[in-house]
Amino acid sequence: MRGLILISLLANFLSVANAECANACSGHGKCTSYDMCICNRNWQANDCSERVCQFGLAHVDTPKGDLDGSGSISGPQVPVVENSFNYPYGTSEQFPAMQDTDLNVLVDSAHYYMECSNKGTCDRSTGTCSCYDGYDGVACQRASCPNSCSGHGVCKTIKQLAAADHGNVYKLWDKDVTMGCQCDAGYFGPDCSQKQCKFGVDPLYLDDVSTIKYSTFDVAIMTTDTGGTATFYDGQNVQKQGYWALRFYDAHGEDWVTMPIVAGAPCTTVIAALEALPNNVIPKGQTYCTLSTTTPSAGEFEGDVRGIDAQHTGRDNYHKSPYNREYYIAYNISFWDADVSSLDPYSAIMTHTSSYETNTVKLFGYIYRLKFFGNPGALQQPQVEVYLDGKRPSLMSASNLAGAIAGETVITKVWTDGQQGEFNDYFADHCNGVTVNIGRASYGVGVSFLTGLTSSEKILLQTCLGSSDFDTSNNQGYQNWDLGSIYYPHIIKLVRTVTTYTDGGYYAVIYYDTGATYDNSGTAGTFKLLNPFTPPDGYLTDSYEVYTTTGTLALTSNFSEVTFSFGSNTMYMTNITADLWTDVQMIYDGDISCEVGNNNAFKMKYIFHCLNKGDMFTVLNWEMPQYNPPHINLYTAQRLMHSDILFSIGQRFNDQHTGLPLTSPMQFMTHSITTDLATNWAASPRGRVNTALEGAAMYRVYKFFPATVSTYNYVAQCSNRGICDNTAGTCNCFPGYTLDSCSEQASIAL
Repeated sequence: MRGLILISLLANFLSVANAECANACSGHGKCTSYDMCICNRNWQANDCSERVCQFGLAHVDTPKGDLDGSGSISGPQVPVVENSFNYPYGTSEQFPAMQDTDLNVLVDSAHYYMECSNKGTCDRSTGTCSCYDGYDGVACQRASCPNSCSGHGVCKTIKQLAAADHGNVYKLWDKDVTMGCQCDAGYFGPDCSQKQCKFGVDPLYLDDVSTIKYSTFDVAIMTTDTGGTATFYDGQNVQKQGYWALRFYDAHGEDWVTMPIVAGAPCTTVIAALEALPNNVIPKGQTYCTLSTTTPSAGEFEGDVRGIDAQHTGRDNYHKSPYNREYYIAYNISFWDADVSSLDPYSAIMTHTSSYETNTVKLFGYIYRLKFFGNPGALQQPQVEVYLDGKRPSLMSASNLAGAIAGETVITKVWTDGQQGEFNDYFADHCNGVTVNIGRASYGVGVSFLTGLTSSEKILLQTCLGSSDFDTSNNQGYQNWDLGSIYYPHIIKLVRTVTTYTDGGYYAVIYYDTGATYDNSGTAGTFKLLNPFTPPDGYLTDSYEVYTTTGTLALTSNFSEVTFSFGSNTMYMTNITADLWTDVQMIYDGDISCEVGNNNAFKMKYIFHCLNKGDMFTVLNWEMPQYNPPHINLYTAQRLMHSDILFSIGQRFNDQHTGLPLTSPMQFMTHSITTDLATNWAASPRGRVNTALEGAAMYRVYKFFPATVSTYNYVAQCSNRGICDNTAGTCNCFPGYTLDSCSEQASIAL
């Protein structure tokens, strides 16, 4: 059959008039002695008068049908119509087969090179593609952005869009051909033609006990000045005070940079710089600021720039500041990620001395706590800018240039301490009739628990908590509830009974210990706290309303733990488990991401609930809850990434575990989670490098599954009390509501 096809092709070539090449091959080919045209490249037809259009990867592959008239369609590995102009090496009747660089046939392949990328028709007279709607390029090789993004965005490839989304990576076949609009802040839609309206708080959300979580951020400007001072200069003139600026992000995600702020400026100066931003971005009189400072004698910000064991740092500083006053930061500041040359959370304790603070340095400087009452919603974390003079830093350490070169370090951090802003209240179920206090079994590092409940309040709280897992068949008693466990503890929100609507409350994680009897309720059993919640004003006598959820807090893996520096947006997943030392064949590296391929499918047997981009989670230490942060952040995973190896397990632990060879393939700190909020705590992997720390607990990732029935979207466009005109970006308020965000009730409003 193939011979017949070749004969047919030859007959076509020979069909030229008067034994001469038709039209002398149109000037685009060579006439041979056989009176046939051999066309130049990219020309075709028997007289070479037709042009071949450009090829590109096919957006959609199409079978070509019965090309040879055999009555059947051959498979992708059988070439037909060989030596044609379009397919000099032949083509196939079904979907085409492709080859790799070693000429191996790829049967399961797609997106073969096609003329006009299979999304256009070829104009043979010009050799140009006429692309179908939605595609453009000389070969119709890329999807086009609709309406050129309406002038309110930039057209980018999907690879570029992924990179702009917190550095995510996209490497599939269409990384350079699938296009989309990256809209300007405040605009949305596939063509960026729609404009967001102003956000506000739903006035019907508030009642006698509900409060609003406004974004509260701690902004640290610190130095490791060996001279024992908090002196900053501007990098150009050692006689001039250094300065910095704050990059603020509004609810639409648009960024605004303040005017320069002199290092050590009072709160009034910082607020003035924020309120000076244009367009009333930060309303006047609606930002609250407090300032904490440190001196060489006080040492409140004692921390390690390289890697003190966070668990023991937390213990020591817990004694120093057992109640962690609201505007006083004095615990567990371990900045080991400041040493970018090693990122080594063990460097401080590898000496195995009796002191866990051998590499500790004192940090001097200023920490501002900023609460944005005038900007509701989940705000993106601000950033400290210290390069206000181009490549030259405007904020450097030490009293002179020589001191700065000697290695003194400026550390700037931004974090929130359990007071993140929110669009949704995921804990909207008020447990009516229940108020609690915070108890301590012993001073400082003892067990924390809920107290102040009567026996009837206990029953009410148990009923409000309900199931802690995804299985109601194992619920207990007429309360129909779970006790909570290491796999599924209960997460709640505590809000002071006597407070203001701007309080916001704090998250807490609890479980019920049937054997503990020290809550003074008169009945057996105690609600224990996994985080040693500390009242913001330091008074344990405060009473709290309890808000619950039908959502679930679930352990991702009992084999994976995380390590992270204070004030960091990166958490590293590792696996330093007891099983590692007894089973050297175990190669699970702690990765809890949902991405699974042929080379890591085995990991799923170690994971209960995997983590995806966009999932919410928190980090907890079950075995030693006193070492958890007093205030819990709910983080959102923005990227889960695998990077090159930083250390191997053998390099980290061979000196203490001779049974594990130095060449162990087990990798350490290769998987990371990028978070939306910086950490308000620090954690080294559990103590496998020092015999004094054997058996220390590990910090695990707990994924939060919110429940729709327990969620109230209370910060929204037009405050949920109006309709947004997305063409103009203005609110049409319902009757009885007013202001440009419809956030205020007014009985006389029309």
